[in-house]
Amino acid sequence: MSPDPVSPNEPRLFTLLRHADQTGISGTGRVLDGVVFHNGKVVVCWRSDLREDLPGHTSLTVYDSWEGFVAIHVAPHPPEQSEIRYSPQSGFARIDS
Repeated sequence: MSPDPVSPNEPRLFTLLRHADQTGISGTGRVLDGVVFHNGKVVVCWRSDLREDLPGHTSLTVYDSWEGFVAIHVAPHPPEQSEIRYSPQSGFARIDS
């Protein structure tokens, strides 16, 4: 599993959805948002603070690679329980000041 192909020089936004959560820790639905940078680093923000059933604390985490992120947060779960969705590439708009 690798990040959705786009220009390797642009950040790639994604979200992780959990359809089931055996542990009850992350919950179900949209559980984190992330970005893959041009250098391969991945930053994720857990959405625990938005859980209605069990509000928690949010956190930011940096991974050295997409493979490291997937190995920790996706691969241990059965394939039908996790889904990664990528944001459509919208590019960056120029803002004149």
